[in-house]
Amino acid sequence: MNLVKSIGTLSLAMMTLFSTQTALAAPSENPIERFSGEKSVEEQHRAELREMWDKHVAVNQTNEEAGMYGEVPGYTGIGSRGDILIALDSITDHVAIVEDAYVVIESHPNNPGGNVAYRDNNWKERYNEIKGLRVSPASSSQKSSAVSYAANQIGEPYVFNTDRWSTNEWYCSKLVWRAYYQQGIELEGRKYETRGNYVTPGDILDSPNTYVFYSSY
Repeated sequence: MNLVKSIGTLSLAMMTLFSTQTALAAPSENPIERFSGEKSVEEQHRAELREMWDKHVAVNQTNEEAGMYGEVPGYTGIGSRGDILIALDSITDHVAIVEDAYVVIESHPNNPGGNVAYRDNNWKERYNEIKGLRVSPASSSQKSSAVSYAANQIGEPYVFNTDRWSTNEWYCSKLVWRAYYQQGIELEGRKYETRGNYVTPGDILDSPNTYVFYSSY
């Protein structure tokens, strides 16, 4: 009889503990989902891109320490961190922001998945009419932060007719413009035309806050 009573007391205690833990959980959350740790397909994709990028950075840091920038066979990169590249011989013109001597960040429908992505800094092979722009009022810190902002959008979709102020869909010039806009630098303030509904490569080329440091023609 005492054994049965003890088992009953233990069961009651366990039920009370379970009820207390359940009450502490937020009523709108599913504990299984909350603690599963599973990532969405998009999150997994972006994590894979980030892992690939980390490996790339490690290799480039080794090259930089060895003084190899610009000496690697086949090197065709233009500009340095925070510079802007504009191709004027594509159908709609195209813009990218330079991460380093070997990599740019750009939003382009031909990127893997049609997303914002890292691409090789090989514009001399991809285009004929290229302008390299430098953002004149930007400090080294602002340039670095602009690149980091663009990098944080890796994996988000390319959308040509997206709203200027949205922050989850990008076309090429909007991505570059927004990266510097976040640093307090306006690249769309044009000298010769009024502000439009879209930020175009021509807006950035015509901006009083950029100047040409490289031209292929």
